Amino acid sequence: MILDNLNLNHLRMFECVFRTKNMTKAAEELHLTQSGVSQHMKALEDSLGLKLFDRVRQRLVPTRHAEHLYFQCRKGLFGIEEALEEIIEVKKEISGLVCIGVPVEFGNNCILPYLSDLCKKYPKLRLNIKYGYAYEMNDLILNGALDFAFVDAFGFDRRIHAQAVYGEQHILCASQDYLKTKDKLQESKKFFESLEYIAYLKSEPVLRMWFKHHFKHSHIHLNVRATVVDVQGVAQLILSGIGVGILPRHHIQKLGSDKHKLYFFTGCGTPLRNEISVAYLRERSFSKATLLVRNELIKSFNRVEHFL
Repeated sequence: MILDNLNLNHLRMFECVFRTKNMTKAAEELHLTQSGVSQHMKALEDSLGLKLFDRVRQRLVPTRHAEHLYFQCRKGLFGIEEALEEIIEVKKEISGLVCIGVPVEFGNNCILPYLSDLCKKYPKLRLNIKYGYAYEMNDLILNGALDFAFVDAFGFDRRIHAQAVYGEQHILCASQDYLKTKDKLQESKKFFESLEYIAYLKSEPVLRMWFKHHFKHSHIHLNVRATVVDVQGVAQLILSGIGVGILPRHHIQKLGSDKHKLYFFTGCGTPLRNEISVAYLRERSFSKATLLVRNELIKSFNRVEHFL
């Protein structure tokens, strides 16, 4: 067997180096020196006769060989760990690092409160939280940098499983003072085209999605006053009377008394919902801590929000 010629401890070190993408962090986790970990990785590469990591501008970049080995290695190591716990009847406390990807506002408003409760319940649980958009999470999940991520609609690699867990309601809002400067309020195409808008992106995808959902308007002229890639920024400009914009319901709730300064357009009466899913690789083996955190978060969310 090839294993006869390997130091199996090197595979444990490899798993840690690949997961952290950093020799220093791996050394800290393994309670070894950085030079020691580096020497062990060199020894493993020599034993296998292939390169596992490229060193690019002082960064570790896993090769394709390393990616394939990592998933199999992780699966095997956790399988052995679980078997050992069973035969020696260990009641192991939930511990270890869980790497999670989240959108900024949804993460702050809806994910972090639950994670805080879990950290209090499990003192040895550690978290690494990555903020970003769905397209950024795709590669991070595939290369093992994230255990799972919460994402909105996005065309993921087919290897990634996405399980819908939450309906984030999108609401078109304007400040009461802003609407006082306009003609009589009426939810018609002509009226909406007379307003100014705050968009998240240059192509106004969220705004256009709202109008298509409520009025079937695929072609509507939008006078965009500002583009802000941040929910808090959009909310601030709306409250300041700069224009009309879309806010998720969970952020409106966070506004507290300020939400009473807003007018909410009802459209067709059926709210537009942005589906949030938890995305992960089914074939990966996950630690008990990862499975617990992921399952607890999923249970915490209702699939559909109530209307504001």
